[in-house]
Parts: sequence; C-alpha cells; structure tokens
Amino acid sequence: MKTRVAAQRDGHSESARPVLVVTPMGTEREDLFQELQSRADFRILFAANVPDAETALRCQPVSLLIASPEISTHGVNQLVTSLERIRPGIPLLVIRERQAEEPATWSKRGVGILRCPLLPQALGRSVEVVLGLRNT
Repeated sequence: MKTRVAAQRDGHSESARPVLVVTPMGTEREDLFQELQSRADFRILFAANVPDAETALRCQPVSLLIASPEISTHGVNQLVTSLERIRPGIPLLVIRERQAEEPATWSKRGVGILRCPLLPQALGRSVEVVLGLRNT
C-alpha cells in the first residue's frame, strides 16, 4: 500500500522542526495550517488519515503531531495509541470544534486541545509552547 504523506519543504532550513498534521485530503487545511506552512522553523508534513500518520511516524523524524478538527474521537484515540507504541514522548495537539467532547483519558495522557475558531497565530504560538520554543 502506498501512503500519501506530503511535505512542505520550500524555504525551510535543515534545522526546521518536522510537524506531522493529520487532516483528510480536500479539507480547508490551507487556511488552518497556512501560518505554520509559511514559517521557516517548521517543516509541515501532511497525512490524510491515521494509517498514513503511523507510516510517517515510523519512517520520518517528527517533533509534534497535530490532529485537525476533522479527525474523529476514535481517530484521535488511535493516534494516541500509535504514538505510545511507535514514538512515545512526541506531543499531540488536537484541534476540536468548540462544543466537541473528548475523553478524560486525553488529558491524563497529556494531549493538548485547541478550540475552533482559532485566533490568528494561536496555532503557531501553541506549537512553539509545546515544543519548548517559547516560555509563555
């Protein structure tokens, strides 16, 4: 099976931190992830689904995993399990709609949750904090 993991590479330095974003093809990822894609300090990799994300986690260095709002609760649970099995210690940020519920186990496992709609630059600042690039 061939996986579809796309990377944003142009204009990124060798020291750019790889961030894996799980979001289905055809979603409005251009708008939501445009800020991250435009930054030279991050290299954004896209996976269309959980199996593609698992392949990317096995085959590429990843500093952070982000699940888009379109990823179901079940899909996020699969990502949490995959991270624990394949790459323990990699942080996971989940973007959820304002009223979406999430299992209590997510907070126990250290999953960060961002609520939509996101303010401008909120995703970039959150990524900086999670990766320890910003103190506050």
